[in-house]
Amino acid sequence: MIEDLNVAGMTRNRSLARAISDAGFAEIRRQLADKTSKYGSTLVLADRFMPSSKTCSNCGAVKAKLPLSQRVHICDHCDLIVDRDLNAARNFAHLIAGSGPETQDGGGAEQKTRPVGQLAAKPQPRPRKASDVDRRSVTFASEAVSLQKLTT
Repeated sequence: MIEDLNVAGMTRNRSLARAISDAGFAEIRRQLADKTSKYGSTLVLADRFMPSSKTCSNCGAVKAKLPLSQRVHICDHCDLIVDRDLNAARNFAHLIAGSGPETQDGGGAEQKTRPVGQLAAKPQPRPRKASDVDRRSVTFASEAVSLQKLTT
C-alpha cells in the first residue's frame, strides 16, 4: 500500500525541498512494484486526492478543512477523537479491505473533498475468494486493528 503524492508540489516548500528530493520516491515505488509482481502480491496505490486524513474512519464523514498543524482528528458527526495519522492508516486499511468510505468503489477519491455535513456512502464489500487474499494486506489490516485496540 503506497500513496501517490504530489512530489513536485511538496518540493516548493523550502524547508522540505532537499529532504524530499533526496528521498527518491519514484525509485521506491518502482522497487515495490517489481517486488510485488515478483512475489505475486498486489501493490495498492491510494489516489493523491483521497482525503485519508480528512475522512472519519468510524462514520465516513469528510471534513472540508484539516490543517497540517492539527494533529488530532475530531469528527463533528460521531465525536471520534483519534490521532490524524492513525485515522489515515485506518482509512487505508479500509481501502485495502475494499470497504472504505472514500468512494462508491473504495478506490480513492474520484472528486474534490465534500463539504462538512455530507457523508460518504460506505459500499458493500465484494465477495472474496481464498485466492484474492494477500497475506501482507491481511497482516497490515490486523496490525491496524491491533493499533486501534491499543489506542482505545
